[in-house]
Amino acid sequence: MANFSKPQSMMTMLVALFALLQFTVAFQHGAHHHAHRHADNAIKAQIDEVAAALEKRQSSGFTAITGVCSSGTGSNGVCNSNGRASYPRLEIRQLKQNADQWNLYLLGMERFQAKDKNDRLSYYQVSGVHGRPFQSWNNFPTPILNQAGFCPHAQTLFGSWHRPYLAIYEQALYQSIQEVIAQFPSSQQQRWKNAASTLRMPYWDWAQDPGTSGATVPTLIRDQTVTVTKPSGTVTIANPLYSYSFGTSLPSEIGGGPWNSWPSTLRRPVANPTRSNNNEMNARFNAQRVSLRDRVFALFASKQSWGLASTSAIGVRTDLSASDSFESVHDAVHNTAGGESGGHMYYLDISSFDPIFWLHHTNVDRLLAMYQLIVPNTYVANGNINRPMAQWNQGEAKNGNTPLKPFTKDTAGNYFTSNDVKETRVLGYYYPETSDRSYSQVAQAVTSLYGAGSRTLTKRTDDATGQYLGRPLKEGDYHTVVEIIADKFALDGSYTVHCFVGQPGSNSTSNSTAPYTVSNSTAPYNNSTGDADYNPATDYTQQSNYVGSYGILGGMKAGGGNSSYPVMTTGVLPLTSCLQGKEYYGELASLAPEHVEPYLASNLYYKVVGVAGELNPSDVPNLHISVKCTKVTPAASDNELPDLSAPYQELPEATKGKPAGEPFTYTPSPIDIPLPEGSDEYQEPSGSSSGVFPYPTLPWEESGYCATKQTIEYVDQDGKFLYSEM
Repeated sequence: MANFSKPQSMMTMLVALFALLQFTVAFQHGAHHHAHRHADNAIKAQIDEVAAALEKRQSSGFTAITGVCSSGTGSNGVCNSNGRASYPRLEIRQLKQNADQWNLYLLGMERFQAKDKNDRLSYYQVSGVHGRPFQSWNNFPTPILNQAGFCPHAQTLFGSWHRPYLAIYEQALYQSIQEVIAQFPSSQQQRWKNAASTLRMPYWDWAQDPGTSGATVPTLIRDQTVTVTKPSGTVTIANPLYSYSFGTSLPSEIGGGPWNSWPSTLRRPVANPTRSNNNEMNARFNAQRVSLRDRVFALFASKQSWGLASTSAIGVRTDLSASDSFESVHDAVHNTAGGESGGHMYYLDISSFDPIFWLHHTNVDRLLAMYQLIVPNTYVANGNINRPMAQWNQGEAKNGNTPLKPFTKDTAGNYFTSNDVKETRVLGYYYPETSDRSYSQVAQAVTSLYGAGSRTLTKRTDDATGQYLGRPLKEGDYHTVVEIIADKFALDGSYTVHCFVGQPGSNSTSNSTAPYTVSNSTAPYNNSTGDADYNPATDYTQQSNYVGSYGILGGMKAGGGNSSYPVMTTGVLPLTSCLQGKEYYGELASLAPEHVEPYLASNLYYKVVGVAGELNPSDVPNLHISVKCTKVTPAASDNELPDLSAPYQELPEATKGKPAGEPFTYTPSPIDIPLPEGSDEYQEPSGSSSGVFPYPTLPWEESGYCATKQTIEYVDQDGKFLYSEM
């Protein structure tokens, strides 16, 4: 699509040229007539006035989202493709190994978070695009369409929308890093510029083996303070990855927050005094890690299209059995970080203010970029907006050419589409596992990082959690999962299904409605992280029979923005590694369904917990829990992945008589029915009433819609053609 500059853009360039000419005259005048420095000062004041006018003029227009641009931008704000370089986003523990880059990252984050809240590229405003304060951004028309944020969770645009969102965050962070470098003495600046040239924001891989540290959540994210090098020397500062402070009070436009509108972000908070419990958070992630690992591995082996694997929306996936999604895995991380006690990550509306949100979402983007290479020629699926949003109304049909509002790719106001950002290098980055753009590279990485019991594994059980770590899938194995269908906005806040296999210990997993008590000490904290004390003996997730949790990420208020239909989601919690352990220790004859079904009927337990405490699963609207399994086709080599795409069979006896465990078949609502894939035009169904239209608007009727067809050609390092992708 052609880009057309508005008259305002031409005026901006003329003003800029005028300012440059004035600066040149002033410089020459000062160089030859030192006696007239007062005149130079007057000219400088005029330059400053012109620059201020220019800045004001630019701030009223559109911000071109480029990511980190190393080659300069054109007059339309677009990054010049000639000479642009892309560099990898690294795992946070890997980035820490480069001392200069780690220092710049922390200093950049500190400056980014300290920027004035009225600055469009401040941490406050960029974070606020996601949910609250439910205001416009980047010159998006006001008022916004609905009292809601812009993020399309539980919708087909979930994965692609977050890609330019992460890019503008990275772009704003990089700008802050450049401002930090300018504060260093000129003799040191080249050193820091060299470090910044290849720096991209990191991700946190919550599923990888933590190694000898034993901490799934690195202390880099949990420490309250950190030591950095500033122009003044080595100093200790508040860790910008630990929390974000809104100031002395929560801004009124946020509309209230958890813990009496606490003005700093919290993780699994406790009271007296109010503070985060990062110790409990790390313990919960330690107990959850094998489950997250198994979900990621099974997703890569599922062979489902990218469009289905990227979203938790049940939609057209009702013709699939026991399918998971990267978004559903993402929800579990949110809930575990925020906690049932009501931390910021626990609420969709305000989660983006916690710095851990960005590390987490960058990892989700990484997994989705990797998955693109496993299922090439699949991408964003057609779908409908299932709840009122800031930029869209409920029921509107969308596709891969839908404008990802409010993210503009130039200063003229043209929006990115999903197809525009299919290749991450368009935004200046890639991931270590996608550097070769090959299936084999991703398959090897997935097997190495997330394979349930790699071929070199000798330790069978995790010392900290008592969980069986799994073994490679082999011929004759079955993959067994708990499938969960849930209403995303059924309750105020989020809720979590905790799963156990084996008789529980002292912590009951009965489905009582008694309040769930936060088990943390409220005594003054005195440990190394400065957080609340934590006693694992009182935490049911630390028992060896604990399998993991399934999170349903909701908003501050039930209802999801007054949607006419429940926003239904689905996903699974794998039991396979756990059942392998039961087989290894002789408690289970085999992984075959004839042995697994009766075993689970006697040994499967689960509890549902929300901010109101432990809930009876049968009382949670639209919650349905079942068990299914499928026969495994093992991988032929480490260069390939196993196949878990075979139809799943139900094991109804496993949940018979358990709350929310009766057989259930989801009936799609009108909001679930998308346009046929590949359709560029739509005909009203024959027999429908005249004037009755299934969709309020079709994709191409939206302002800013831009249809493009792209072919991406992949070559090796010598430029030899490998393959192409539409």
